[in-house]
Amino acid sequence: MNDLRPPIGAQLDLVWIETRIEHWLRFGTPETSVAIDRYRRRVSFAPGDVFALMRWLAGDTGAVTVSIDIVRAMPPAELCAVLPWITGAADRLLRQTGDGPVRAVLDTITRIERQGLDPRAVCPDYWRDLDARLRANRPVPPYGRARHEAWLWRRTAS
Repeated sequence: MNDLRPPIGAQLDLVWIETRIEHWLRFGTPETSVAIDRYRRRVSFAPGDVFALMRWLAGDTGAVTVSIDIVRAMPPAELCAVLPWITGAADRLLRQTGDGPVRAVLDTITRIERQGLDPRAVCPDYWRDLDARLRANRPVPPYGRARHEAWLWRRTAS
């Protein structure tokens, strides 16, 4: 029997057709992962989970499009954006396309990880700030232990 209730959190398909369409997670741990066929895997995230989705697409003319989205899965009752590639509730924290902006996001994630911090636990406001600054061609703000400790304190104090 089919369950028609919406999923709790967020669900999406990762597609991998070598040299044509490649979707993968840069960070994030799916709650479930199920192979659909040899090219697709359906993953789901619990409410509150944060993940980064890389998407790479090659066109027939050789043009390549690359993008990264940082997304937080939300409970079904929360107001949030509708993202066409996600079933369920999700809050987009960052979306960048093109080699330069995507490279800046990947470099930022790497710097965060080198500090021993988990990018899944980074303050959501930081990802939004990074997104806005990259769109405005402004310097990338650093994210360090002090900012992270302030976020953790603020989260527990509320």
